[in-house]
Amino acid sequence: MVRVRGSTDARGIPQGKGGVMSLRVLIVDDDERFRSVARRSLESEGIEVVAEVENGAATFAAVLQWRPDVVLLDLGLPDMDGAEVARQLSAEPGPTVILISTRDAQYGNRIAVGLAAGYVPKDDLSLAAIEGLIGAAPLESA
Repeated sequence: MVRVRGSTDARGIPQGKGGVMSLRVLIVDDDERFRSVARRSLESEGIEVVAEVENGAATFAAVLQWRPDVVLLDLGLPDMDGAEVARQLSAEPGPTVILISTRDAQYGNRIAVGLAAGYVPKDDLSLAAIEGLIGAAPLESA
């Protein structure tokens, strides 16, 4: 499949040839095994995983280098809190940030408010889950 960056649908979702979604994703998680499984799963659904990094500090360089459409960001990183990474990423125009963790959805959604487009539990990570959040503004508090 040909990847076409810059072509979007009416909601701003990247589109490839024939309207097929062609998201460029960066996975940020300290668990190498999870990153590998997530990469295979997402790529099987047509998502282009441009890079994987294991900590918060490496995230910023990877965003600059790879220019992903979406950053899947674990909340529990070894060097800095995932929420702080999201806060710093949201300070500048850039990729959509989606928080991920093994924590429950209520906790994740509460943390995502004002920082990210939303939260997806790691067990529920999929194209459909990402599609449901991409293009969304950061969650607002009620």
